[in-house]
Amino acid sequence: MLEPNNRYISWLKPGTVLLTLIIFTIPECLSLRLTNMTAPLIQDPRENMNLFCEFDMGGEDLYAVKWYKDDHEFFRYSPAGQQQLLQFQVLGVHVDVSRTKCSMTSCNLVLNDLSRTFSSGAYRCEVSTEAPTFRLASQTHNITVAVIPRNNPTIEGMKDRYVVGDYLEGSCTSGLGDPKPIISWYLNNKPVEKNFIRELTQRPTPYYQKDGEVKLESTTVQLRLPLDKKIIGNKTITYLELACLQSSDMTAAAASLFRNTTKIIALTEEPLINNQKLYGFFGASSRIQNSSLLMFIVMLCFIY
Repeated sequence: MLEPNNRYISWLKPGTVLLTLIIFTIPECLSLRLTNMTAPLIQDPRENMNLFCEFDMGGEDLYAVKWYKDDHEFFRYSPAGQQQLLQFQVLGVHVDVSRTKCSMTSCNLVLNDLSRTFSSGAYRCEVSTEAPTFRLASQTHNITVAVIPRNNPTIEGMKDRYVVGDYLEGSCTSGLGDPKPIISWYLNNKPVEKNFIRELTQRPTPYYQKDGEVKLESTTVQLRLPLDKKIIGNKTITYLELACLQSSDMTAAAASLFRNTTKIIALTEEPLINNQKLYGFFGASSRIQNSSLLMFIVMLCFIY
């Protein structure tokens, strides 16, 4: 049977183990780390786009900060190079060098003249150290360039009261956007069937920019839904909620939803309304009505 090695056991004291872990961990703590990258999820092409990258060199020297779009390099910051700022031609990417600021710990890019078609994509910030380690650290963000309507859709033409047999008629119009906004109607939180709605034609509004034009479009959808007892049931008075939902034809992560609602009263039948003119002649409800009838008789006697 083997005897335990007392010298080996004494070496594995708790303090020694902790010191060993610290020794092996120090290089990792001091190595290059990309601590933060910020980029918009959805970017309006009519505005400038800001890309920000922050890093911790861990005691090493910065070689370069490189920016890529879809794996194509379009900008480089090299503090020790003959030319610190370099640009490379990539379709849809235009760096405003006068407003771009890079340092030994961060790099903030400003892009302008964006295009919905060519500026969308995966943007990557890559930081590298000098020799002899040549370490790399990077982060990537996907950016969708699009114009999202900023306001709720507009509902027009709806009345506040309907009777069974009437048609719920009205229209809903979205704000301007690119891609073209989508309009959906809901009655009491349930989607209205497509055969009761109709999209009206709208002319796009062009917005010109460096890489072409953006066609901003709005969507108008008309509603014509018959009000029957299936909707209101057996109640004499029912309160209904019609909602118009405005969405964008993009990924779920980038979708933007706005809504507008209107509340209406649905009746099983039109309530009786007193006709004051007829009732004034043939009813007996007030002294004024009786006086009007008496004057009418006197005038007839005077004529004849």
